[in-house]
Amino acid sequence: MATQDPLWQEWNDSTARNFHAKEITVFTAVPHKGVNTTYRNDYPEPPLHWVQPPPPDHSQRPTPEFGHTTSHRDAFKEWPLMDAPRRGQRAEQKHNPKLSAMTTSRNDYKCPLIPAPVVRTPHQPFRPRDATMGTTTMRADFLPWEMPSHPGRPQPPGSKPTKFQGNTTTRNDYNWPKELPPPPPPKVNPAHVVTPFEGSTTYRDSYEIVPLPPGMSADIGLQVATRPYKAGGIGGQFELMIKQGTPAPAAASKTFTTVVDGQNTAAIVVVAKRAEHPDGVILGYFNMAGIKAAPTGIPKVDVTLKLADEKTLHASAVYRQGNKAKTLTFAAKKGPPLRTVAQLSDVPRAF
Repeated sequence: MATQDPLWQEWNDSTARNFHAKEITVFTAVPHKGVNTTYRNDYPEPPLHWVQPPPPDHSQRPTPEFGHTTSHRDAFKEWPLMDAPRRGQRAEQKHNPKLSAMTTSRNDYKCPLIPAPVVRTPHQPFRPRDATMGTTTMRADFLPWEMPSHPGRPQPPGSKPTKFQGNTTTRNDYNWPKELPPPPPPKVNPAHVVTPFEGSTTYRDSYEIVPLPPGMSADIGLQVATRPYKAGGIGGQFELMIKQGTPAPAAASKTFTTVVDGQNTAAIVVVAKRAEHPDGVILGYFNMAGIKAAPTGIPKVDVTLKLADEKTLHASAVYRQGNKAKTLTFAAKKGPPLRTVAQLSDVPRAF
């Protein structure tokens, strides 16, 4: 990736004409019959790897009795029915055995015996309260449940049972047990200590407006044409990529195309400009060469601007059809930040 210092060259009508017939314009997807298209119906259906065979056609199948196809009822031959048994005569049972039981009533089946439920003796018998049922939901009316002792479970050293205070549900209301050593003081991170506000108001109008520096207010974009020249396009226009006030790091990408038929070079001109001024400053430029001759709108060039910090800007262009890429980095190591310069008067005399 090549690196160069910003040019700090003024960008106006005269300097913009230097890139005539090499400019780029924003790509708009428009279908071109026979050349290029983005319409779904213009793409041929891809061949499938496996196709289900069609169902067999039985319409032309010959029959011995009937020589042609028909849907008339009289053309169908009557199907002979099986001889039905006479009345009072039972058909011979051949596939199912005879029922060996003599009844299907539920009372003839014996119900299995269910074992009696196991009665569990609680550790503590139930002690009713004198309070009327449903008159209170306070925790103090409920007796604490005494947990049974487990002789096999080892107790931690120095632990003693503490008495439950049944009148609170908040952590801050619990007292630290006296029989335990005092807790260690909480660790305070010096980075998280916030100085208390010493003012006497929180109203927005009471705060003094701090004027911002004149720099850091330029937009970063590219020199483009409004549309192709044959469609009445005007060159030397500014296409916004990174808006002023956007904090670094920031990135923006757009797709562009050529402005004249048969254009083989695209000039990527990076410009810093303020919205209130028609002119700006050229930070730098490079050419994407090797574009195949084609009508306007067919070549596609993807341009990406990445503002790593206020003094480093990465510009890259990718030509899709030719699979070519070119990158350039503008690094203001000794000069002022990139977005502070929008006119030549903003550049210091010595830096």
